[in-house]
Amino acid sequence: MMHWLQSLGVLRSLLLLAAAFVMLVAPLAYDGVHLHDWRLLPSVVAPAVMMVLVFVILLDMLMSRVFMADADGEDRARLAAVIWTEAVVLVAMIVAWSPFLVRIFWY
Repeated sequence: MMHWLQSLGVLRSLLLLAAAFVMLVAPLAYDGVHLHDWRLLPSVVAPAVMMVLVFVILLDMLMSRVFMADADGEDRARLAAVIWTEAVVLVAMIVAWSPFLVRIFWY
């Protein structure tokens, strides 16, 4: 487990940690917009950060694929694991936020 986490690197680990935090906040984002207390985080900040994270994770997956073209052996396997890990996190984040997104886009 620790070797896998180290193979991701610090920035990717922080990116996935931010995605996990945004997924945990997703159930709290359903009761309107609040601008004056702690509910600002799940109602305003978290949806905006989620959209940014979607594009950042997609960009990192793309760049990992670009670097994978020139990699060989162990680096190629590491980058493939990075792409799969980020794909799983991306799908989980979209699934966690899908009720909110459906409510926003088809309301």
